[in-house]
Amino acid sequence: MGVLDGLEVVDLSWGISGPMTGMLLADHGARVTKIEPPGGDPWRHLSGYRVWNRGKRSAVLDLKCVADRDRFKALSAGADVLIESFSPGTTERLGIDYATLSALNPRLVYCSISAYGPEGPDAARPGLDALVAARTGQQWEGRGIKGGTIGRLSGTAGMMPDLEAPPGCWVGPDRPGPLFSGVPWVSLATFYIATVGVNAAIRAREITGRGQHVNASMLQGVMSTTVAAWQQVERPDAPFFETWVVDPRAPKGFFRAADGRWLHHWVPLPDFILGAAASGMVATDDVPGPKTASLRVSTAPEDMVVLHTYQDQLREAVAGYPSKDWVRVASEVGVPVQMVRSPEEALLDPHLLADGCVTEVDDPEVGRIRQVGRVVELARHHPHRVAAAPQVGQHTADVLAEADVALSALSRGADRSASAGHIGPTLASPLDGVVVLDLGLAVAGPFGTQVLAQLGARVIKVNTFTDKFWFSNHIAMCCNRDKESITLNLKDPEAMSVLHRLVERADVVQHNMRYDAAERLGVDYESLRQLNSRLVYCHTLGHDQGPRGQDPGNDQTAAALAGTEWLDGGLDHDGRPVWSCTSLGDTGNGFLSALGIIQALYDRDRTGFGQFVRTSILYAHLLNASTAWVTPDGTVAGDRQMPDAEQYGWSALYRLYATSDGWLCVAALDEKAWTGLCDAVGRGDLRGDERFATAAQRRAHDAELAVEL
Repeated sequence: MGVLDGLEVVDLSWGISGPMTGMLLADHGARVTKIEPPGGDPWRHLSGYRVWNRGKRSAVLDLKCVADRDRFKALSAGADVLIESFSPGTTERLGIDYATLSALNPRLVYCSISAYGPEGPDAARPGLDALVAARTGQQWEGRGIKGGTIGRLSGTAGMMPDLEAPPGCWVGPDRPGPLFSGVPWVSLATFYIATVGVNAAIRAREITGRGQHVNASMLQGVMSTTVAAWQQVERPDAPFFETWVVDPRAPKGFFRAADGRWLHHWVPLPDFILGAAASGMVATDDVPGPKTASLRVSTAPEDMVVLHTYQDQLREAVAGYPSKDWVRVASEVGVPVQMVRSPEEALLDPHLLADGCVTEVDDPEVGRIRQVGRVVELARHHPHRVAAAPQVGQHTADVLAEADVALSALSRGADRSASAGHIGPTLASPLDGVVVLDLGLAVAGPFGTQVLAQLGARVIKVNTFTDKFWFSNHIAMCCNRDKESITLNLKDPEAMSVLHRLVERADVVQHNMRYDAAERLGVDYESLRQLNSRLVYCHTLGHDQGPRGQDPGNDQTAAALAGTEWLDGGLDHDGRPVWSCTSLGDTGNGFLSALGIIQALYDRDRTGFGQFVRTSILYAHLLNASTAWVTPDGTVAGDRQMPDAEQYGWSALYRLYATSDGWLCVAALDEKAWTGLCDAVGRGDLRGDERFATAAQRRAHDAELAVEL
């Protein structure tokens, strides 16, 4: 059974963040009922809905109708979780707000997803991904700000202020201004926040007996995608602190091979590229890996000069051989290099299907399709077969019958406020009392444990004697807050005895080192569970568990494999790949590891058993690209977004425009907004133009409409 088997979820949300939150609850065993308005969810045209609504039931209820609203309240009185994404104040007007429903059902975990939070001057603004990204400045961070935003926020000129990038070194399209991302990063971050928050509240309810209100805003999502770049510090010039990772002048290791395919080398290793080309793509002793190369490019700002110096030479060397040769030799030598693929190509990868991170479902309209599969692996809870997304109202009759039974029970006074069971102890936070040992490195491991720390766990970072860099730079600052630290040389028996004593008292161990390295050190799951049978042990990977499992992996190579660099670079229209500085690879994996750990703790609270948990950076990026699906033969694919090569946007009515004094983001996604846009720009004639008279005609003449605007 799924770890959440037996839980009832009511999903009132639409768009991206809410439906994805409901999807992961359904993936882990909860029964999720999607409540749709008459006519169906207005966002059902999104290709991702065939993915995000999988495993759910669909029922149509008109919440403006008193009878249906009463049925909905009756359903909520028996639910464990409710997800909604109404604009703030709407649920109060409908009488289905948290205060009302929690009075009926004190155990209800009520999740609200909004643009800027439930109150304040911006609360009523629309919760559209691009508009929130535009207002906050997040769209400038996709490729970064020259010199880094940290310098600007801290009152300095930033890194290497006088350095100019030579031709071919600038990140993204050769134009000024912000980028409209191909991946809806803000909505995705909001989904991760909501999902972790809901599961933490479910776990807390097991102890306290009470539910609570979980708020997740797109503004929080923005902050989660810019956490490495938006820092104001007293001494930004402190040694090792700033890096070129968030600077657009630093070429990010993209090179085109002889077959025209793009490759991502992260971080570019000049000795490897030049040595491999000189050897004829044979992994000889003259082809060094990261540990033996005489020249390694660090992320220090001054090493942008090294990148600029070698860029043309490396570009020419990579262009001499096919992409598969580069991936093969890099794997043999241990250098992080992967091919930049489309999301559909990723879904057609047999290794990912065998891993389970890609799955197949039988869609009632399209037939068999592939989509993202299992992204959190819990050893005690193997994934069940995923059911396809339902059609509008497919389960209305069943849900209405259940609602009428529940309504009858409510009329007899049998609500959960009277039968909620005993109220347990209070918790200062959802993970109050949980002790976590963090053996991770860089971001993909430590960010997840930081999330646990922010939810109240006591996190002890077990450092090595060589961790100075990863505790000195701005990236480290965004994933090691709220922790304690102890430094141990785990190759020393005395230090290992200290670790063992910590493990005996801990609830969780988490790390992202290669698992064979953990086995050699004696910190693998089988070794540590002998000390503590209740231990929850989480290991995070770079890629999948197939042949690539031993390849070095990171945010960048996983983004190349899964398709997010393809989307952000507009490669459907022959753009240049972009690894976005707002990427949710490392940090998305961190959220997933936090989610898996929380679910394993919830399971342990009920059963007494610990377990092994596994997540991956690649799994997170497959989730980030989950607007995509494809038939197993590759002939039919979802009508996902295809941003233009210049990264202005997804369509004429959802994109950036240059104005006389700056940049404007337009999101006119329904008839009311279209009419308002025409009036606002003084072009009422466009409404009468037969090319643009209907939504379908506007889509058919999208390029012409963009020119007019």
